[in-house]
Amino acid sequence: MIWDRNQIIYIPYSESNKFTNGILANTAAVLKRKYVVKGSLAEPAHIFEMLRTKAVILNWVEEYLDGRMKLQLFLYKLSGARIIWFFHNKMPHDMIGEHKALNNMLWLSNMSDTICLLSRNSKKYIPNYKKNCRKAAYIPHIMYKSRADAIDLDNVRGKYGISDKDFVFLIFGLIRPYKNIEAGIEAFKRLGAADAKLIIAGNPVNRRYAKQIRDLCQGDRHIILDMRYLPDEVLDGLIGISDVVVLPYQDKTSMNSGVMIQSFSNARTVIAPDICMARDFAKEKFLYMYKEDLSGAMKTAYCGGKAENRRMGERALNHMRLCHSEEQIARKLFAILNRKGR
Repeated sequence: MIWDRNQIIYIPYSESNKFTNGILANTAAVLKRKYVVKGSLAEPAHIFEMLRTKAVILNWVEEYLDGRMKLQLFLYKLSGARIIWFFHNKMPHDMIGEHKALNNMLWLSNMSDTICLLSRNSKKYIPNYKKNCRKAAYIPHIMYKSRADAIDLDNVRGKYGISDKDFVFLIFGLIRPYKNIEAGIEAFKRLGAADAKLIIAGNPVNRRYAKQIRDLCQGDRHIILDMRYLPDEVLDGLIGISDVVVLPYQDKTSMNSGVMIQSFSNARTVIAPDICMARDFAKEKFLYMYKEDLSGAMKTAYCGGKAENRRMGERALNHMRLCHSEEQIARKLFAILNRKGR
């Protein structure tokens, strides 16, 4: 009997969860053009469910991958489903069980039929490179759907006490230690520009870290904090009133950045560390990249002026439309899914 493989298992994904990561939601929407998309693995005994599966696509499972899940993945592969692992980071951020996670990444690299890269420069970090580099496939990070055109930016500025003449730096996304937000705060303070503002927006990982950030900013009227969960439409408004988005990451785990893509998708340039994704874009000249001197990069962006930074943001948006659109990602993803054999 020939089974109609009409479904994709896409992990982690939940259609009803408003906190679903942007890349997951947008990529799932592409997959739904041709497949039923489910967010959980079938029980080991449900072999017929596995036989209906075209592929299992895995994101960020390194920390919780256990023996049972490995058995499930093995059975899916045995039943003919393609195992696709998105290789997001060198290792999980803010990791506690480092040894277990690294072993799981090696297992995933060996087990997968395809290893999807969000940046070309990340290929060299594939675990067990000599054996598994042939599995690599570059799938650009899908661009975000901007809501900026429907947002009253003057109203957003009013809420945050921002003038349209202020030069606005923005740090946004989940507030977590690996993002090194402290360094961004200190670099902004060293800039010392009277007409500059720094907005830090996003949900803190815990109260202790939130307090640490508040203490660093206390008494500085040029720094504005909005530390809570912010839906994409609010973030798009904040990106819209900003001149430059700052990524102060200085850890050894990051290769890619959804914040970078969301900023570019809203026509804003970024200050980014020397990570794989930034290297991919370096020749396009629409971002500032630094190795150690974040303060210098922020000063360069500020001195460049609002108009030049807006031009850089427009070039970034044009690049997103050309290379990171839903159509581009659909073409590449469906090509992988339609490959013959392993």
